[in-house]
Amino acid sequence: MRETAIELESLLRDISYWIKKKGRDALSSVRITLPQFQVLQLVYFGEAINVKDLTHLTGLAASTVSEMVDRLVELTYVTKTQNVLDKRQVVLKCTKQGASIIRKVIRQRVQSVQEVTKNMKPGSANSLVAMLTEFVASCK
Repeated sequence: MRETAIELESLLRDISYWIKKKGRDALSSVRITLPQFQVLQLVYFGEAINVKDLTHLTGLAASTVSEMVDRLVELTYVTKTQNVLDKRQVVLKCTKQGASIIRKVIRQRVQSVQEVTKNMKPGSANSLVAMLTEFVASCK
């Protein structure tokens, strides 16, 4: 069983790296670094996220995250707004331009996955989705 877990972890790591690499290719036309994109992703998928949350999620220093957020604001990919529930807090929101970048990267990743899965045996991709769905559900 341990060998299976080792092999599965390795395969999932390889898949994750490959998918991220395909997404990075879509970033080549945008003036954004990979760490900035990762922060943008967290803002896009997060609800009412702030710099403190980003610091915790990324494991980076608050000053580093603040600089990245300032750069994303400067590029008009993120806005800072006051939290309705707590006026002392600043909430980050993804703009239409920022969301467009996220969608572009996701489209590139999906296209890459489609290219690979169309070369698989019939039904294999559906089986893979079912197994990974079960795996993710077990993780929660």
